[in-house]
Amino acid sequence: MSPTETPRLLVVGMVIVTVIGAIDAAIGGEWDLFVLFTLGLALSLALVARLESRRPAIPIRRDLVVWLRDRAEVSGEPLAAVADRALAAYRERYGNVKPEVDENRR
Repeated sequence: MSPTETPRLLVVGMVIVTVIGAIDAAIGGEWDLFVLFTLGLALSLALVARLESRRPAIPIRRDLVVWLRDRAEVSGEPLAAVADRALAAYRERYGNVKPEVDENRR
């Protein structure tokens, strides 16, 4: 399982638990508990939207994360901006990759 799948799995588990809790609280007439589970469900769904809508997470080595954090701290920029610039510099240095079209795969 990749690191990007783990948060999704955890959030899906939270959604399932809060839905079951909300249904049980509604059946039992515990309306204050129902409201708490509903709020938990809303927060979980907001987290799902955040996980799915932002740009993809790319797992990188721990030493590179430390380097990115240090560079971000020195420059005062967000970590994402430093990572974007580092990848753009790499692409500029080594060029764009143009995939070869395999005629047999069409």
